[in-house]
Amino acid sequence: MSSKTEEERRAEGQAHMRKAWFLYLNDIEPTRPRLFRYCRKLTGNVWDAEDLVQDTLLRGFSNLALEDNRDIAWGAYLARTASNLFIDQTRRARHAPMEEAEEPSAPPQAEQTAAIRDGGRKLMTLLSPQERCAIVMKEVFEYTLAETAHLLETTEGAIKAALHRGREKLADPTPSTRPAPSEALMQRFVDAFNAADVDAMRETMLETVTAEVFALGTGRGLDNIDKPDRWIGACLNGHSPDPTRQQRAESAIFEGVPIVILWRRFGDAPENMEEFWRFREEDGKIAHIWDYCACPETLEEAAQALGYPVVTRTYGTYQGELGEE
Repeated sequence: MSSKTEEERRAEGQAHMRKAWFLYLNDIEPTRPRLFRYCRKLTGNVWDAEDLVQDTLLRGFSNLALEDNRDIAWGAYLARTASNLFIDQTRRARHAPMEEAEEPSAPPQAEQTAAIRDGGRKLMTLLSPQERCAIVMKEVFEYTLAETAHLLETTEGAIKAALHRGREKLADPTPSTRPAPSEALMQRFVDAFNAADVDAMRETMLETVTAEVFALGTGRGLDNIDKPDRWIGACLNGHSPDPTRQQRAESAIFEGVPIVILWRRFGDAPENMEEFWRFREEDGKIAHIWDYCACPETLEEAAQALGYPVVTRTYGTYQGELGEE
């Protein structure tokens, strides 16, 4: 009979899950650029593409326990997962009651649902989900008709018809519409960060602020703002085991969305953009922070659009660097 407490068993289980998660991320790392391009073509904008990538990674990981095929082709496996998620989310968005989206405000946990609804309405003016999936798989990734039909679990005839319809009515994608924090709040945060003023940074955020590092971890609450081994403390305070690291924040607009860029340099090396953050504002303060440090394709697209030098890193280099609360 085990002498471990429930808390110890839970911590051990979480450690095993995180180890398995990082092994999975390392395995799919070479496939991620292709997956991002696929999601980018499906959704039509960088924000919804990165959300779909993250949803695909999570769904793919959770489904692995049910797979009996030990030789998984990651490209096809993740493309099929992304396609199914995209089609399901769009169908749900199209059938969502219109009056629900017209409420003056929504609780934080409803944000993902609202974003899906918004994406669904935009997509109604473009192609159907099957048409977009068929065109991207055939023209971008050069799958054969048979391979595309297999991945979308339909017939070759249906794919031919979807390709014909899609090519006739394909239009330029529209940008995503995202609630933007105020410029004044963004600047207050940037000024506080660059002044290393923790109290001033605290004043820009809700006590219940959530900080999400895509694929790597989540931090909650300002109680952890002074802890260098936690995300909020490590990132917002600039703690680093390397004393030569210098960093500063800068506000910018990318794809119509206000972001905060984090510039870093080591010693006398040139300064590079290494990550950026996106905020959700509530009651005049930052309620949620999305960190794109582990989203190399999105980082590179932002840097190219802004004309900035950028450095991206693999999932493996982040393992163990960021904590979660």
